[in-house]
Amino acid sequence: MAHTVFRSDKMHGTENAADLVNVKITEDLDNGSIVVVGAIATGEREAYTMSKPTAASALKSVALLAAPEVMYDERLKALSDFYNQSGAIVRGYRLVSGDEFSLTADGLDGTPAVGSVVELQAAYKLKVVESLTSGSTQVGTVIANEGKYWVIRVD
Repeated sequence: MAHTVFRSDKMHGTENAADLVNVKITEDLDNGSIVVVGAIATGEREAYTMSKPTAASALKSVALLAAPEVMYDERLKALSDFYNQSGAIVRGYRLVSGDEFSLTADGLDGTPAVGSVVELQAAYKLKVVESLTSGSTQVGTVIANEGKYWVIRVD
């Protein structure tokens, strides 16, 4: 099974650690998954709990998962072989207006196209639509297609 590949093209958290968060995940999730960040996880000092977002979750409450792709199984070589295993503590990016990141199409619900709106839904994947759905939180806009990657700019 191919997993989503994430690129942190121009993310504020790359230079500003205040926009990074550690999340203790409770199920297997791909990089590029979106989660709601909760309270400090039991027994942890710097890792937070997570939950599935809703369409109306506040943008400031979510983080985009993006762990370094380290695979210990030598049979796994492609970035699309990587996923974050349940129970792991995973780096998450808080989204800041102007951030740009890229995902492979399997990380998005819907058919991406340049100009598509990217919004939250009641799932770990971001949703692409032609125009913002009433009651949904807009994350950003698809601004380019670079081969297998769809570039998203946070609004």
